[in-house]
Amino acid sequence: ENLFVDFSNYYGKALMAASGQNSTGKEPTDEELLKQTLAAYDESLQTLEAEPAHAHIVPIVRKVVDIGRSGVSYPEFLRICEVEGVFLGLNSPHAKPVIEYEIYCAKLGHRPLEVKMRTEVLEMYERLVARSAFGWPDPLEYELARQKIEWAYEPEMIKWKMIEDRWDRMLSLVHDWVDSFCSFAPTDARWAGMGGANSRAVTMRNIKRTQQCNPGRLKVREKIFHDYFGLQWADIWTHPTYRNQYAARMIWYSDACLDYIKAAYDLCVPGGRPSDDLIAQAEKLYSSGAFKRADMISAEEMRPMEFAQWVQKYVSL
Repeated sequence: ENLFVDFSNYYGKALMAASGQNSTGKEPTDEELLKQTLAAYDESLQTLEAEPAHAHIVPIVRKVVDIGRSGVSYPEFLRICEVEGVFLGLNSPHAKPVIEYEIYCAKLGHRPLEVKMRTEVLEMYERLVARSAFGWPDPLEYELARQKIEWAYEPEMIKWKMIEDRWDRMLSLVHDWVDSFCSFAPTDARWAGMGGANSRAVTMRNIKRTQQCNPGRLKVREKIFHDYFGLQWADIWTHPTYRNQYAARMIWYSDACLDYIKAAYDLCVPGGRPSDDLIAQAEKLYSSGAFKRADMISAEEMRPMEFAQWVQKYVSL
């Protein structure tokens, strides 16, 4: 989020503007320094308060302003802010709302490994907070620990996505192969020619290519699936990546469609052909539109609220 960077930019601009007001060339007095500093912090505070996404760092900036307005001298202002850890609070990552928002987004997106990783980051952050005398973790220590956790999870997360992509493509190869033998194939967009005088001929060539090539493509992908991940076709249905997507209603195919994909697998070999019963099932599902999962999760269900809205609950903390 780089929220402290934003604050620093606002503060720097305000401080330069405030210091420019003293054009006498004389060394500013403590009173003038306090006035200029407070003016800069106050302007920064107003800017941050106008940005809802910065709501969780407003309290620490407001505390600086309140100390400066309490009637103390400039040296005393600096001492109090240092002793009470206020300056550390300004520099420390105010990361808890951000991490919890990332967990919330990962849960909405049904990304279990990311949920696990972000939860571990949150637990680490809270340990650093508990260990700190002022409740603000050291920014460098936090950043190094966060990166260490993320780097540890990265290979597993990449592998998860690769497995998902590969079994999804294998399912589509079998699904398209069965459908290519159906009576609706010549009018289906998957095989339609680009138009023109030869459009029909191109469509039929596309259909024939699917019929002849998909079994071989499937076998090649199965070999890669096994060589890289130690998985076979039968492992798809019990693998965590599949179970996660199925439970989340993210599988595009309906249960009936999945059933005929499973049944067609043994027949999807070079030179093979789906049984008449499988073709009939596919045509029935196609005509009714039941090949697609009716309760598939919608984009709206997976869309998170904006961070600016999420962070409002931290304003009073």
